[in-house]
Amino acid sequence: MKTKLLLLLLIFALVLVPVISGCAPADEPAPDPEPDPNGEPDEEPEEDAQSFTLQFATFWPGVDFQVEEGHKGWAKEISDRVAAETPHSVEFEWHYAGALLAATEIYTGVAQGAADLGSTCPIYTAGVFPVSQAFELPGFNNDNALVASVTIHEAWKQSELLQKEFEDVKIMHFWATGPGDFMTNTRIETMEDLAGLELRALAGSGSALTLMGGVPVAFPMGQSYENIETGVVDGLIAPTDTLQGFRLAEVTKYITKTPFIYNILFMKVMNWDTWNALPPSVQQIFDEVNEKYVIEYGKLRTDYTLIGQQFGVEEFGMEVIELAPDEYQRWVELSMPVVDQWIEATDGLGLPGQEIVDMVREFDARYSAEYGSYGN
Repeated sequence: MKTKLLLLLLIFALVLVPVISGCAPADEPAPDPEPDPNGEPDEEPEEDAQSFTLQFATFWPGVDFQVEEGHKGWAKEISDRVAAETPHSVEFEWHYAGALLAATEIYTGVAQGAADLGSTCPIYTAGVFPVSQAFELPGFNNDNALVASVTIHEAWKQSELLQKEFEDVKIMHFWATGPGDFMTNTRIETMEDLAGLELRALAGSGSALTLMGGVPVAFPMGQSYENIETGVVDGLIAPTDTLQGFRLAEVTKYITKTPFIYNILFMKVMNWDTWNALPPSVQQIFDEVNEKYVIEYGKLRTDYTLIGQQFGVEEFGMEVIELAPDEYQRWVELSMPVVDQWIEATDGLGLPGQEIVDMVREFDARYSAEYGSYGN
């Protein structure tokens, strides 16, 4: 009996072994080998070659330095690097002076896909960007365009409030004018000379002009030449590079130096669908070149502010007027309520006005210390 039982158990075991073995997948892959700590990193998967032609809209005329040296320098570096470092190609088609989209249409047009890329001012899309307006208030150091450009771009990188304002486009980078001056056909040496004077002025500079007795009139820079020539306005507040780039030296006579009152932001933006269609290697090149050109645009604008004033003086005999020290301080002090008014209005929108101004002051002071001497 015992012998029979042992025989049955042996037969059962022999039958069961192949059944159990058959439950494991026959083609189960071998486990991945342990990575070699001394080996080369895994290569990124190859991208299939693609060609991109991007439509770029801007309000600047094609001869302006921001197009010839800024936009086209930026684009060439991107195209060259993409060709050298990836299997892809990127080219740009240019639409200058509002030919594809008017200055006030560029931001929305890019967001909606009417252009792949565009450069414009936040202030041209009124009421949409309340936080960014803080950078255009009077009274900051605002030493030059380089300081102003790095200030807005670095603040945007760190501020969720600023990022939220521009979330419907892919920001390439920001930059800014830095200081601007009065360029007029009326001699301005005291605040009383501003009484009733109609001048193109935007953002905080327009509010400051109102407090000083002048009358701000808002329109895109591209309309300045005609509006001054025909007497719609008597001049404008702007950086002096416009004397050459927009030919305003032909229609104005005086430059009154008021660097504390003016700063306007610019932005280069891309449509999100366009951005998402770019391969990762191309996106990385865009991001790297964008960071570089915050500095390049700031330097260009600082350089051409000096060049533009020299052009106006030497080619058209414009007169440069420096305010007397007491008068200068009087203008500075009178413009300061603009900041308080902005804080109050911004609080009314449910935004932390004082916190935003403090942020601008912090970045302005930091980059004034770092770049404030550029161009001097």
